[in-house]
Amino acid sequence: MPTMTHHPNQLNAEEALALLQQLVLLNGSGSTGLSRLQVMQLLCARKRALVAADHSFDTLLFELGKQLDEQIRDGAPQAVKKRFTLLTGYFHRLELATGHLNHLAFMGSSLLDLELLVELKHDMEWFESIAGGLFARLMVDDLLKSPLLDSYGRRRVKLLVDGLARIQTVKTQKNDMKFFDLQAVQEIVNRLQQLEKEERLFMLLAEIVVEQSRLNQAAMSTPQGREIIRRVTTIELRQRHAVEGDIPDSLFQKAFELVKLEAIYSNAILPQVVQGNTALRQDFIKKSGLDLFYLEDLEDQYCRRNGLPSDMLDLIRSV
Repeated sequence: MPTMTHHPNQLNAEEALALLQQLVLLNGSGSTGLSRLQVMQLLCARKRALVAADHSFDTLLFELGKQLDEQIRDGAPQAVKKRFTLLTGYFHRLELATGHLNHLAFMGSSLLDLELLVELKHDMEWFESIAGGLFARLMVDDLLKSPLLDSYGRRRVKLLVDGLARIQTVKTQKNDMKFFDLQAVQEIVNRLQQLEKEERLFMLLAEIVVEQSRLNQAAMSTPQGREIIRRVTTIELRQRHAVEGDIPDSLFQKAFELVKLEAIYSNAILPQVVQGNTALRQDFIKKSGLDLFYLEDLEDQYCRRNGLPSDMLDLIRSV
């Protein structure tokens, strides 16, 4: 994944670790007073450490916890660990929410249910209470920029985040508990399931369209030819995969565009990339919007077809 974007008031790793140690060991009173800026800075630093697989946070937290436990064994009150417990709870919340969003983006919504979405809505509101836009900054912005994330993954993340943002909270007068419109939350679950159903259908449809276009390359160049491919694909979907109901025209158009982009890359761009013009690859990725896994599959096929060495793939993907 890309590194997190730099923001004002951002601390580097060394500064963040020093602040964490200072706040945890500030005094023995167990005061939990933390400014929102400090919490935001530490959360952002923790997220950068997670993205970079930097274990310095974990090491320091382990040492601080050990030090505080020793103080308590030596007679210090349990209260000396309050701030440490508070901050580790914040980090745990960050890690859980990040994990849920990443799983949704790359693996799908199979683990998301009503209860988990309510939890994510609470998380969103908590992060927003620290700083406006913090939930998106920590969980969403850089995730959506990842070149490893495909178009359906981006749609899942956007659907979830936009849906959660629209859900209204109701605060009772008797206590501080918040309640959400569970019907609206369930609607997000339903829409995610529908999107994944569409994704599965598109993968099947695109595979058949690609097969048919390779059997009759000229058919893709005319409306009549594409209509024939559409009919054959529809028959194949119904007979081989038991697909029922209407098949949206938008999925066929998307599949036809995919075939077109694959042809352009395989026949015009990739031969130049292999010859050393690797900048063309990045330019094509940026302009075409073709998912990276499609691109890499084409590169694998091209190298096998032309008997190129396996390290050629590493070379063209290293830029």
